[in-house]
Amino acid sequence: MNKHYASAIIAFLVWGFFPLVLRTVGTHPAGEILYFRILFSLFILIIILAAFMRKKTRENIVLFKSLDAKAKRSVIVLTLVGGALLTVNWLVFIYVVNAVNVKTASFSYLICPVVTAGLGYVLLREKLLTIQWFSILLCAVSCVLMGIGNIQELWYSLLIAFSYALYLISQRKNQGFNRLIVLAVQVAFAFLLMNLFFSQLVGSVAVDYSFFGIVFCIALFFTVLPLFLNLYALNKIDAATIGILMYINPLINFTLAFLVLHETASLTQQVGYGIIAIALILFNIPIMKRKMLA
Repeated sequence: MNKHYASAIIAFLVWGFFPLVLRTVGTHPAGEILYFRILFSLFILIIILAAFMRKKTRENIVLFKSLDAKAKRSVIVLTLVGGALLTVNWLVFIYVVNAVNVKTASFSYLICPVVTAGLGYVLLREKLLTIQWFSILLCAVSCVLMGIGNIQELWYSLLIAFSYALYLISQRKNQGFNRLIVLAVQVAFAFLLMNLFFSQLVGSVAVDYSFFGIVFCIALFFTVLPLFLNLYALNKIDAATIGILMYINPLINFTLAFLVLHETASLTQQVGYGIIAIALILFNIPIMKRKMLA
């Protein structure tokens, strides 16, 4: 296994155990956790850019200035929309893990690749094979079954899945710039949004050094580090492979939900999980065939 594959696997392993760490600050509001996660992440990213990526940052600024007005507007809109989508995704995920359950958050990332493919067809006119359309249909059936047990949980799952899928699609169109620099701009914009809605999302903040310490670890080890590893892996590993490795994250989440946190699933939900498992296998068959023939 080369270092790029190892980087991708480590990133998704780290994200897989994220709910356990989030639960340690579960008594705090989701908005408060997110506010300081974004603040500390921005601080860490600024240090990385200033210490190790000054040349690359200058090159990206020159590249941006060289674009015509229309291209500049496109880059700005896609970058800021991406920042807003990340904010929504992170906020809802934190809330669901701490106030609802881990299995709901996990389900959202199981269906996310299929949702991304469907939105990619609608928004980017990306082609899908018949077997992948069948997978999307099975995914829809699975969502219906999950909604029978608890429609609120389904809506949370869909909100997480669609916000992240739209983020991925928006960034596919936002090409040519260093991903870590773009991420830093998006996190800065997310911090601005959090300050605009500070009273609604955060409110008063009590001084709790253990809370700040845990959220700083979340920013470093569960935000910036895995994102950096993921971006590093993408330098040598194609997106299709990353998409398959991505399933490590929700599978670990499910294991934690049922074996560690002792969450339960109704018979209908279990059938839904089974159908989504079949859908994911079918959806990835063409990808695996292409890789074997490559």
